Amino acid sequence: MKRIVICLLCALGVSAAMFAGTKEDDARASRELVEAGTDGITDWAIVKIPAASIRTSGRHSAEMSTQAVLGTPVRVIEKGDSWWNVQTPDGYTGWIPSSSVAGKSAAEMKAWRSAPKLVVTSPFQMRVYETPGDDSRVDGVVTDLVNGCIVELKEQTPDGFCKVALPDGRSGYINGKYMTAIADWADQPFDADGIIRMASSMMGTPYLWGGTSTKALDCSGLAKVSYYNNGRILMRDASQQAVTGRRIEAKDWPTCRKGDLLFFGNADTGRVTHVAIYDRDGGYVHSSGRVKYNSVDPKSDLYLSTPFLHAVRIDGYEGTPGITKVIDHPWYFNK
Repeated sequence: MKRIVICLLCALGVSAAMFAGTKEDDARASRELVEAGTDGITDWAIVKIPAASIRTSGRHSAEMSTQAVLGTPVRVIEKGDSWWNVQTPDGYTGWIPSSSVAGKSAAEMKAWRSAPKLVVTSPFQMRVYETPGDDSRVDGVVTDLVNGCIVELKEQTPDGFCKVALPDGRSGYINGKYMTAIADWADQPFDADGIIRMASSMMGTPYLWGGTSTKALDCSGLAKVSYYNNGRILMRDASQQAVTGRRIEAKDWPTCRKGDLLFFGNADTGRVTHVAIYDRDGGYVHSSGRVKYNSVDPKSDLYLSTPFLHAVRIDGYEGTPGITKVIDHPWYFNK
């Protein structure tokens, strides 16, 4: 599978092939994207469905390379009749159905960034309803929402419900207990326990190549979703995540801390093909067939023989290439 990550110059129209390089290059390019801000970008969109699939070309039969959840801001690179080429906040590019996004001008995006917004921080799927009331009803549903979805806050009711607006103008009500103010979510301290709780809440969720939502996800998608809930944007692919943060050698796994990322792959070439999230005592959560629990400790009954290559620590390395706190990403807030 060829997943394309482009640097800032690529986003401005320079051929991606000219900058094909290492995963370290991809991580640096991600930081450059954040540092460049929004200057010169005039064509935007916001994802308007709970989990939008992004593909390697503009057709439904093309490979799905990633996803973006409702409320994610994306930069529009090219518009076709039915498919738009977009760039996600982690620097990834691909083709999304135009029916999955709401186009926005630079002025509209500036207004969106300033508007009061809420983020879904419940790990479980919930619904927006036409009227406030029982969360278990099946009538009057406007849309479902998943973890990480962003909506505009219009008003709050005395009984704890929030009237929210979706990116395409639809509106409805959701129980406020599922939501967090965007600034609070985007500027959280590192929470290793929360990251593991988020990952563990998806136990049994099916593996989906290219998936990055709680509906279904791949191994690096699990890492992204778990960290995004903690207000941090990671690189898209395991091989890219593997060159971020601080490296910990495989032999030193007992020094790993909860929330560190573990990487697996080819022991001879060092090629990374899989990522997991470390818990404790050698145990980790990962997506392989389904989200499940295994161990790097050869003495454990949960040990897998897939070669363990190394780990990286994300905690304390926010702001370095490939690791961005949402509060620092200019696509979410006017700086």
